[in-house]
Amino acid sequence: MIAGKDARETGNVMSQEGFNPGLRLKIAGQAAAPVAALRPEGLDTALTRALGKAAAPFEGLGLEASVDPPQWDIRPPDIAGALPEAGLLVMLNAGDAARALCLMDPGLVDALIEVQTTGAVAQGQGAVRPPTRIDAALTRDFLGLFLGALAGELAGKAGVDWPPGLSYGTHLSDRRQLELLLPDRPYHLFSASLDLGAGAKAGRIVLAVPVTGTAQVDGGGGTGAPDPGDWAARWQQAIRAAPLTLEAVLACRPLPLSRIEALQPGDVLPLDREDLAATALCDAGGRVIFRARLGRSAGHRAVRLTAGRGLAPAKAAPPAPAAPTDPPSSAASGKSTASDTAGGAPAA
Repeated sequence: MIAGKDARETGNVMSQEGFNPGLRLKIAGQAAAPVAALRPEGLDTALTRALGKAAAPFEGLGLEASVDPPQWDIRPPDIAGALPEAGLLVMLNAGDAARALCLMDPGLVDALIEVQTTGAVAQGQGAVRPPTRIDAALTRDFLGLFLGALAGELAGKAGVDWPPGLSYGTHLSDRRQLELLLPDRPYHLFSASLDLGAGAKAGRIVLAVPVTGTAQVDGGGGTGAPDPGDWAARWQQAIRAAPLTLEAVLACRPLPLSRIEALQPGDVLPLDREDLAATALCDAGGRVIFRARLGRSAGHRAVRLTAGRGLAPAKAAPPAPAAPTDPPSSAASGKSTASDTAGGAPAA
């Protein structure tokens, strides 16, 4: 009897708790099992196509890309260890105080400079040298085109948990600044080996992007496909976030070729005062996007946009409401009062 009573009491305790402890631990272990993060499909193709689009305007570059396996969720110290020992290091703006990073190795930098100065990629790897501001200026357009094309290729894809719109920030001359400037957070590392000038040179490009979005996960039961109804909005968002370079052109002056060939450091080219108010902001193709006036702001040169091409004039303020009309006078109604009869004097 005592044993049966104990058994019944034990059963009551188990029923009150709902499950026995062993079963609860087993279920909790299954619930805590990690699920794989959803990664964007076709990333290799997107990187290859973006690099091809960036290289298209550079005639003679002949870029062929071979994408390396991506490295997911790594930290800044691991990024520093994965970068080539030499190359042009560029810090990219990723919005909301986040930063991304791109490295173009000496082979790619030299090839881009050569096709812009001589029209062809020179045979053989050049001597390794520290990158300069001129290197940064001559490679900036290629990098901007690559980032914009990649944003377009990945628009609407599930698993993209980094900012779609990356823009050029500044190039780093000292690699030791890297860990100080990169916030400590997870990053994805993408890289590709490049064949340049039909085998004339070999190059490499590395892109590190910050993980800023909410990670989408795939527990194995879903396809991870994006909502088709939201595709257009995501595409517009990616395109609008793509970087666009604008150049401020103060003035254009035709000069004889002999005068241009004779120019020396220290020569002065006079400008009219009207040029200050006729500054043009142009795109990479030289098309005027905005008109502006040259001036200063906080001790720096600046331009103020003016109404004209590309910028609509400010909207006029809405008209003030009309004043209320006075009620009809007594004279208008055909009736006279004592004050009217007495010439405006009050009646006695």
